[in-house]
Amino acid sequence: MFAYERRNKIKQLLTNDKTVTVENLSKQFFVSESTIRRDLDKLADDGAIRRTYGGAFMLENLTNDLPITIREHENIDAKNIIAQKAVKYIQDGATIIMDTSSTVTALVPLLNVFEGLTVITNGIKTTYLLNSYGKITTYCTGGRLREHNMSLVGTTTCQRLGEINADIAFISCRGLSVEKGVTESSEEEAQVKKAMINAASKTILLCDASKLDMVLMNRVCEIKSLHAIICDVQMPEKFNRFCVDNGVRYV
Repeated sequence: MFAYERRNKIKQLLTNDKTVTVENLSKQFFVSESTIRRDLDKLADDGAIRRTYGGAFMLENLTNDLPITIREHENIDAKNIIAQKAVKYIQDGATIIMDTSSTVTALVPLLNVFEGLTVITNGIKTTYLLNSYGKITTYCTGGRLREHNMSLVGTTTCQRLGEINADIAFISCRGLSVEKGVTESSEEEAQVKKAMINAASKTILLCDASKLDMVLMNRVCEIKSLHAIICDVQMPEKFNRFCVDNGVRYV
């Protein structure tokens, strides 16, 4: 089992049990206690849990969105790696949609090399960052503000996206699994991402390893609805087989 798979399993255990101990996790996963401590330290650094002496407890229910101020500091290196790969799908003159996720927002500093780029987003912070680049024409969808996420959601947001024809939609997610596809914790965010997918000729999912094999309540789409998945790790075999069988690129 890879480290990210083990950490995802630990997250799932915490969702159910709320607390875990290093000793029990070590026995359950057949690894040393020092390995489990490193796993818990990494999860704590990402803001999902709080470490205690000999274990950890759930800091915030994983079925809820973490505030953007926490998410933007999670897995920074992975997000930058993903952004470097994702930008290769963009061409001069393209119209692209960007969701409000911190993974997709990592694309923003890389966009100024393009000419005639148009960006549509439901992210307040994304809009603010794009404003620094004069060569980019930026549109904000409008809608109701989800304050801690700095995202715009609701009927107005989805209606505006329904009026747009874009070349590419870049979205992220809270969970990705072969069985349930792309999932989100928020029903409103899931609805907005569905509208983004419908508005674009192709959709590219930017997903770090912490999202693999995670399933949240609200379904966004099946994997086969995506043009490509860009991740920071080698795709586990079951994902790889499914993507190949359904014509989805994996980067």
